[in-house]
Amino acid sequence: MALAMLAEIPDLTQEEYEKVVSRVNQNGSPAGALFHAGGPIEGGYRIVEVWQSREAVDAFYGSEIYREATATTTTQPKILMTWTVNGLDNGEGWHRTS
Repeated sequence: MALAMLAEIPDLTQEEYEKVVSRVNQNGSPAGALFHAGGPIEGGYRIVEVWQSREAVDAFYGSEIYREATATTTTQPKILMTWTVNGLDNGEGWHRTS
């Protein structure tokens, strides 16, 4: 079942965010990633992600590419909430995710 996640990353700068996102997506989107959006908030960055499954989330955040991409950042995402997703419009129209 697809999973959405809302997280904040304290003290992350735009430069750090763009460096991490560029590195992570260097060879295309991570396996299982359906959607990612991020933007600055007071004191850091907020991200929203949708993944094909909890297993895809765990695999990505435990991966070598994630560790390498975030090696120079000083904080990790603080997960604020997660929820199941039954459908998604990715710009090509709505479709079921399960």
